[in-house]
Amino acid sequence: MWSVDGNASKFLDGAPVGSIELARGLAGSGGSLPEITSVLERAPVGFAVVGEQMQVLYVNPAFVLVHGAASRQFAGRTIGDIVPPAYRATVEPLVVDVLNTGAVHRDIETHDDAGDGTKHFQLTLFPLCDRDDQVVAAVVAVRDVTESHEVAELEGMRLHAEWTDRLDRAQRAGGTGSWEIDLRTGRVAWSVNLCRIAGVTQSPNTVEEVLALVHPQDTEVARASFSGLTMQSPVLEVEYRLCTPDGRMIVVTSIAEPVADVAGTVVALRGMCVDRTARRTAEATARAAEVRADEMTEQLKDERQVVLQLQRALLPPSLPDVEGVELSAAYQPADSAAGVGGDFYDAFPLPDGRLAIAVGDVIGHDVEAAVTMGSVRSALRAFAMQDPHPDRVLRELNRLVCSCDDMTMTTVFYGVYTPWDGTFCYANAGHPHPLLVHDGTARPLAHRHGLITGAAPHAEYLAFEASLSPGDALFVYTDGLVEHHDTDIDTSIQALCAAVTAPHLPERLEHLVPTVINAAAPDRGRDDVCVLALRHRPPCAG
Repeated sequence: MWSVDGNASKFLDGAPVGSIELARGLAGSGGSLPEITSVLERAPVGFAVVGEQMQVLYVNPAFVLVHGAASRQFAGRTIGDIVPPAYRATVEPLVVDVLNTGAVHRDIETHDDAGDGTKHFQLTLFPLCDRDDQVVAAVVAVRDVTESHEVAELEGMRLHAEWTDRLDRAQRAGGTGSWEIDLRTGRVAWSVNLCRIAGVTQSPNTVEEVLALVHPQDTEVARASFSGLTMQSPVLEVEYRLCTPDGRMIVVTSIAEPVADVAGTVVALRGMCVDRTARRTAEATARAAEVRADEMTEQLKDERQVVLQLQRALLPPSLPDVEGVELSAAYQPADSAAGVGGDFYDAFPLPDGRLAIAVGDVIGHDVEAAVTMGSVRSALRAFAMQDPHPDRVLRELNRLVCSCDDMTMTTVFYGVYTPWDGTFCYANAGHPHPLLVHDGTARPLAHRHGLITGAAPHAEYLAFEASLSPGDALFVYTDGLVEHHDTDIDTSIQALCAAVTAPHLPERLEHLVPTVINAAAPDRGRDDVCVLALRHRPPCAG
């Protein structure tokens, strides 16, 4: 705190402009301020000295610069008269407190919205005391911090944009979207990815606009979930369908929570939606396959014939014609009384022009294995169309098999082939290693197995990559081709490698595949055999 010395005349001698009024105002208290005003006159911060009657005794040039020329005419005016009205109510009680108690108030933030834009100020107030430590005046220090506020605001906008982008990327990767309802205004706000999921270009503004997007059969469920949240009911997961403007139907599950103010009143709802469309489609496809299987079972009496016909019906009726690829597949059922198993193959083009292939073997035989085979194959296609990356397809398929009581464990080899460069990306869920034939030599693809699907719900799978040169062939098969009761597996695999590279073999795969099956597997006592062969043909090679 500043102290006041005696002898007001010394203070007046050579005093800067504006200081005479200050000295006169303090003369009644028997004091003066030697050298103080010279400091204040040159200070880069605005200062005002306020007397006991709230009258302004002195302002320095920096104070005038902050508040305008009118503040220079302070004689006979109070502090409230020369500061902007926007913060008059802030500064006046603080000055009174300083004069009455000698308190110090630091870094008080205030602003003025007058003029072309908002100006921000930072105030510090402290007492001016005489030599007896009695408060004779209050000093108001003012800094214009508008520029730093603008910088902070711009930085805040940059950080908000950055985190909004990060949130959007995270939500896109997870197939989620967030939403919020302000119950005080009724305004709804959807995240960018929730708008993307629902197929709309911008967020709905009200709850009624949200409900207009909900399937008519699910409207009451959605409305009830919003109403329950406003009454702080337990948080529940709700599933409903959204109808997109382009005619699609999206299945989402939503979980939310109420947001209360300090008084405990619910003022907002916040929630997260997860896009379940692909999963529900896969489940529906699997259920439809089971229904078809059940219907066929009821119509036919010969169980083995029923299963065989069912399995053949669920296998692809034909293989796709893809430029640069030669494909062939064969399925031969077991010749034993145990009946037909769940071996299957599939090949289908992906939207980006690549080719997806799969070979699998359901544990078990007869109707159960055939039904699971159809369900797995349909689900695998659904997952691949959503995200074809091999490790993620097997992960989702494994979760589906684990969650369905009527599906059994299944080995699956799944890969994505790029015809134009021969790149092959694949993953394996407990299935025999395919053979790669290159320059007359056959060898199993080297990679690590993942768990068979249905064994553990949280199993993870690894993706591997191989490259096929023109003329190279890939043979993917089920274990019936190499597992025989009188031969160990390593010997059988060596025999299979010899069979696919033997001299004078048919050139075309459609003739080569059955020749290899007959050479590698015995005629009797074997399990089901399924083989899918792929050869890399340059696009110019017919």
